[in-house]
Amino acid sequence: MEEIGTYLSIAFGLVGLIVGYLQNRQKAQFQKVVRANNWFNFQRANNSNGTLQVAIEAYKKKYKESIDPEVIELLSKSDAFGQEVYKESIRQIHFSEPSFKKSDIETWQADGKISEKDKKFFSWLAESDHKKKV
Repeated sequence: MEEIGTYLSIAFGLVGLIVGYLQNRQKAQFQKVVRANNWFNFQRANNSNGTLQVAIEAYKKKYKESIDPEVIELLSKSDAFGQEVYKESIRQIHFSEPSFKKSDIETWQADGKISEKDKKFFSWLAESDHKKKV
């Protein structure tokens, strides 16, 4: 009877180790997906903001004699909302990257992942104490 208890304990221990290993792999894969999505959302927000700002300038240039204040106000609000999404995407990258040091930011810029303009926002987060792990 004692042997059965020993074998059951060993079996449960092995099952526990296997489940732990599988959960750890799943967590690592999930973290990779989150990081990739955060970078993708950053690029989308960045592209969207850039396009909107070009559109605002084009509108001002083309209709400089008859600019509609209501249209400019709506475009400006859209730009402000877009800037918030852009900054939030950087904050999400800040949370999801295993390291967010100045050297990481330099590497991302050298690799073409971020521009010089983007670098200042990334650096501001890296230098401040805004990283709060949830």
